[in-house]
Amino acid sequence: MLGGTAATRKGIRLGLLIALVWLAAAILLADRSHRPVVHAVVVVCAGIAGTTLPDLDLLLPIGHRSGLTHSLLPLMLALCARHWRPVMAGLAIGIGLHLAADAFPNAMRGFATVKLPGVGSLGVSASYAWLGVQAVVATIVGAVLLAATLPTGLAVLTAAMLTAIGIAYLFVTDGGWWALACYTAFGWIAITHSRRRTVS
Repeated sequence: MLGGTAATRKGIRLGLLIALVWLAAAILLADRSHRPVVHAVVVVCAGIAGTTLPDLDLLLPIGHRSGLTHSLLPLMLALCARHWRPVMAGLAIGIGLHLAADAFPNAMRGFATVKLPGVGSLGVSASYAWLGVQAVVATIVGAVLLAATLPTGLAVLTAAMLTAIGIAYLFVTDGGWWALACYTAFGWIAITHSRRRTVS
């Protein structure tokens, strides 16, 4: 997915620029309105941004698949203001989708491994663990914040929109099919468990 041609690099830059525009729109809307419907739009915009933002490391001197961007660290930005909670919810879900796909590279070596400043590559096993754990935690954090930020009905509708966006993203992303299979399995388990609790 990430090559070295000029056309590929230009496409990556354009994608990251678009992601930053989505994020800026989310922050602007969160700053301007406290209406639940607007916050739902904020979550969706931030979610779209989050699917691409971890690759911002491609434009920075920190190496690709940096632990600084491929982690929950970018979510700290949303802690700057309480009314940015919808931004954080969307970012968490989007970043979770990105990291889940990254956890299933064609081969976990070199370019695909996670790197930390001053440490270098974490190696194969640690990279799998880093991406997997961060993806799960980011998704859970996003879901919890989404439920806490929006009224139930609107939260369900927003979650459905994010699910559609997530499926579309994972469908065309390297490693996305395996990540989608994992999300589907966990979703099925959660729904089945919830139904059993309701019946009992």
